[in-house]
Amino acid sequence: MRPAPAKSLDRPRRAAALVAAIVLAACDGPLGSSPSGTASEGGGGASQGGGGAGGEGNAATGAGGQGGAGGAFTWAPVETAWCKDGWLGLDEATCFHAPEGLAPGAPVVFFLHGMMPPDASTAGQQAIAADAADALGFVAIFPRGRQGLCAWDASVEDWWCWPTKRETVDAAAAGILSEWVGSEALLAQILGAPPARRYVVGFSNGGYFASYIGLEGLLPIDGAGVVAAGRTFIDESLLQPDHPPFYVAVGALDTASVQSSAQNLDAVLAQHGWPHDFVQHADRGHEIRADDFEGAWAAWTAP
Repeated sequence: MRPAPAKSLDRPRRAAALVAAIVLAACDGPLGSSPSGTASEGGGGASQGGGGAGGEGNAATGAGGQGGAGGAFTWAPVETAWCKDGWLGLDEATCFHAPEGLAPGAPVVFFLHGMMPPDASTAGQQAIAADAADALGFVAIFPRGRQGLCAWDASVEDWWCWPTKRETVDAAAAGILSEWVGSEALLAQILGAPPARRYVVGFSNGGYFASYIGLEGLLPIDGAGVVAAGRTFIDESLLQPDHPPFYVAVGALDTASVQSSAQNLDAVLAQHGWPHDFVQHADRGHEIRADDFEGAWAAWTAP
């Protein structure tokens, strides 16, 4: 029998234990030294939890304080409803999950959610990503999309979404990715070292944005995962010269339009000799499961 969920009153205790474990792992890293107290790439010194470069830390935000010259780096997680059990807040809209005992320098995976109503729970998608992180040995980062990017229908304009059209990608992607870089820099200070590799997995709406990132090199990554998504039209003149490996998956019970977009992405990748795996799940609709992370990991790490 599955145990009953822990009460919300236990959450601060669990968070404190996880923070303590992370700090201990960082201090016991390969070099045996504590992370620096100075800002790096706008990470720990970002006043908004991963903001612009060169900002000074502000402990009041909970997004990372700045010690004196040569002092120890201090940090406390941001309490936010966006982060569910097992996840800690880098800022109000960005969570991370670090498996217990993970060595500094472990790879990170940014997991991009699908379209989400403002009152939707992140628990299901975060649970899948956390289980995959624990099994495969990576740090999972779960950022939040922006409102106003699903503008094709007034009923979803206030949903959390990612840019998926050329005009919204051009307008919003740079700002979003800059925030990710700041979050990752803060995380490097928390964990004691920058990640060895960076990957992106997107589900549904997030998958379409992940395809832009991987195909056009909007952010340097070592691999992309696109699940229940693809691309209907790809401007091949914008393809980046590097070819990070892709994992593309779609359910055979998903809508015809989603299957078509996934198949089109597969075809363009194949045409350009891009390393990738394409999977059609026979018994699935519009969904992502833990084995999609396993399949993506296998595609990214194939010799």
